[in-house]
Amino acid sequence: MRWIKRYGPYLVLYGVAFLWIIPILWMADTAFKPTRDIFSIPPKWIPSHFTTEHVQRLFAEWPFARWLLNSLIVAGSVTLGSLLVSVPAAFSFSRLRWKGRDAVFMFLLVFMLLPWQVNVIPLFFMMTKFRFLNTYQGVALPIIAMPIGVFLLRQFFINIPRDLEDAARIDGCSSLGVLLRVILPLSRPVLAAFGVYIFNYAWNEFFWSMICLRKPQMVTLPVGLKILQGAFEIDYGLILAGAFMASLPSLAVFLLLRRQIIRGFTLAGSGVKG
Repeated sequence: MRWIKRYGPYLVLYGVAFLWIIPILWMADTAFKPTRDIFSIPPKWIPSHFTTEHVQRLFAEWPFARWLLNSLIVAGSVTLGSLLVSVPAAFSFSRLRWKGRDAVFMFLLVFMLLPWQVNVIPLFFMMTKFRFLNTYQGVALPIIAMPIGVFLLRQFFINIPRDLEDAARIDGCSSLGVLLRVILPLSRPVLAAFGVYIFNYAWNEFFWSMICLRKPQMVTLPVGLKILQGAFEIDYGLILAGAFMASLPSLAVFLLLRRQIIRGFTLAGSGVKG
């Protein structure tokens, strides 16, 4: 009984993780299977031989490298832009006192509850007026304007001890100095976690990208993967090879920043204890 109490939760977690990773392993396996082994019955985890045929066709017959570059530009721009916008806004909502602050923040929270699809029609007309359709900024700007970053960072900033800010102001720091010298150094794990979150969101965003981008050379990876699906038949090897290649950049970002991500999500709801 003691053994179950001690190791039971770990067994459950590892079991859930194993179930979650099975589709990913199947995707990677199918990406390098010969076509005849993809539909074999019973299914084969280990094919007769591995092949790079699907990956080669992906780059030779389709502008996959261009789609990859488009996604990198959009996701990188969204990540940088979201941090530049969300950090000062969250600092203002959490550390500065001004009339109507709480009412404006509640107004911001209301917009967080609206489904993303509600904004598509006015966004489409706005982007058409500004001639931002089929451009990187047309895809990136609406995602940058999402209030989720302001909310998450504000919840962390507000829990940073006020004594640290008071000490900095006694030393002559302005509000900008407090942000740069006190708040940001303490918030690196949370900023890293939010950066990875918004990068993955922009990397996988499909709905708005499909509407905003119509030129084949401008589409991002999620839209490009949809294009790979034929009208009358589905080349599963080609599609899963594309999905596997598309997942590598976000996986690499997570592996490089996994410690900061875990620490950031741990601290996000609690702030810094004084």
